[in-house]
Amino acid sequence: MERQMETDQFSQNDTLLSSALKEKVQYLNDLNDSVKNGDDLRIYQLMDPNRYVSELAPNDTGESKADYFSLASDLTAELSHHLSNKLIDYLGTTYPFFYYHEYQLGKFRIYFGNWWDHRMFGELDPINVRFNFDDHEYQILSKSFQLEAENQRINDDEMKKLGEDNERITKLISEQDQRDQQKEDIRRQLKENQEKSPMPWEAGKVKEERQRLNNDMLKLTQIDEEAAGGRAKIKQNENKILALSKEETVLSLEKQNIRATFGSFEAFIDNNQNLYAKYLQSLAKESQVSDGE
Repeated sequence: MERQMETDQFSQNDTLLSSALKEKVQYLNDLNDSVKNGDDLRIYQLMDPNRYVSELAPNDTGESKADYFSLASDLTAELSHHLSNKLIDYLGTTYPFFYYHEYQLGKFRIYFGNWWDHRMFGELDPINVRFNFDDHEYQILSKSFQLEAENQRINDDEMKKLGEDNERITKLISEQDQRDQQKEDIRRQLKENQEKSPMPWEAGKVKEERQRLNNDMLKLTQIDEEAAGGRAKIKQNENKILALSKEETVLSLEKQNIRATFGSFEAFIDNNQNLYAKYLQSLAKESQVSDGE
């Protein structure tokens, strides 16, 4: 009797095992057929069935779907490359200011604009239909939009500071003759100080005067040294101002393109957050058109 029960248990286990294996084989066959048929919508459904239902059929209250993507996870790069074809075509219309470079199989860098000195803005993730923006570059753009509402620019303060520094240095250079005269006066006063033969109770006062004159001479000498390198410093500041001005020009182009396409930065953000659903909905519409034909 016990032997029969054990046999039945093994038989039941084998049946379940066989069924589970068939499901996995069927999954890989479905994924393979979808790749061969160019059915990207089905590929996304197979890769993440629960997200697919959550974002495309949020009212579906069915049970959680079985997820077998781990069976093909080692082919993520190849799948990403495959899925990028239609996705980048879609993004070319939806985000006409973004350009993409596949620097490694299935990995894509995003460039903002095709103009001179455009920025590398992050990476595209075709598997998850997501932009992974560079935090630093994105924050600069976001801050630029915020400051624009206050009629300001990101680099205004820094450019103003550099401009004021150049004015200060230019003034130092122009006052060289005045400082030379001041130094002559100090030398004369130092000579007079050294020639004094003060009474003991006046010695401290004479020494303090000499120290003050030496300090004044040191300050003027330091200013002379700064003025001597002033023209090079002015040129360096001018180059920094030019670079900051160019950055503002690039930011202005980026903002113009976002507004021309989305109307506002907020709409741009909203579209980014819903990109997966919007793209898969567009694939579904294409599929319906094809079926209708």
